[in-house]
Amino acid sequence: MIKDPGTFFSAYNENHGIAYPIAFMLLSYLAVMLPIGVLAAVLNITSPTDAAIGLVLFLGIGVVYWIQGLIEALLAHGCAYLFGARGVSKTLEAYAFPTVVRYGLWWVPLVNIALGLYGLYLQIKALSAFHDISTGKAAIAALFLPVLFMVLVTVIIAAVIATFVLELGSQPGPRPAMYLLGIVA
Repeated sequence: MIKDPGTFFSAYNENHGIAYPIAFMLLSYLAVMLPIGVLAAVLNITSPTDAAIGLVLFLGIGVVYWIQGLIEALLAHGCAYLFGARGVSKTLEAYAFPTVVRYGLWWVPLVNIALGLYGLYLQIKALSAFHDISTGKAAIAALFLPVLFMVLVTVIIAAVIATFVLELGSQPGPRPAMYLLGIVA
């Protein structure tokens, strides 16, 4: 899959149903988070409670990522459906296979960006091959909603920051004593 994704995805002809890709995604996300969880446990070995909390916390983050991945795959399937894609299980498989590649080294700077982009490329190739749609349509299906989400989050963050910045520029002046009494009364 990593060396020649086009051949792998076009030759892949298995139907496992919907449970297989969901379970594969869950195990992949837990496998991705396990090294950091173990590291947190080892670094807190003198305090078993902190070690257990660290391990459980990182595995819990893996479950949250899994839910996010499922939602992303289902939304991408909704977009791909408009282009003629049929079969949710195929879309889930297209998103399950590159999970480890996409998120495997998320804690290593710069490597995480390169692997994340390559994992996204693998998802697009898998969507294209599994649903027999063009790569362009698969790219639109895979990228439209994440880009829309990033734009919305950026606008919301910019609005919150602008609110604080604009509020900091206007200092309240001294109020007359009668005005303060009117507020209390």
